[in-house]
Amino acid sequence: MPEETQQADTAAAAPTLSPGNRASLANHVQEVRLLRVESISDLHSGGLLCPYLAEEAQPWDELLGLLPPGCSRGGFLLLLALLVLTCLALAILGVYLSVLQSESLRTMAHTLHAQEETLLKLRLASLSQLRRLNSSEARAPS
Repeated sequence: MPEETQQADTAAAAPTLSPGNRASLANHVQEVRLLRVESISDLHSGGLLCPYLAEEAQPWDELLGLLPPGCSRGGFLLLLALLVLTCLALAILGVYLSVLQSESLRTMAHTLHAQEETLLKLRLASLSQLRRLNSSEARAPS
């Protein structure tokens, strides 16, 4: 009975897949490989898993396929290093500009504080002169 259910499932799923999806699915199915293991220690020894180390180079091949035809793996790594250095330079520039801005704001705040003190002194001097003028007018006979 389970075989009939499995056949019905695959028959029902088959018409809904487009040819492109089937090819993609076939590629993914081919990538899956089950290896027989006698014990868990076989997994830890790495002897049976060595073929997978060669498959780790596949992502590099996929990435290199995106590059222009004349660019090799060394060129890709050089471009990657250039990108990393550019990002690092931009980060350093951002920190420098942030520090520069904070120093500029601190200087501006100090200047504004000094100007406020000067205005306060000028107001006090003006009030003092106004009082002297008022007192001299009060003493003078009209």
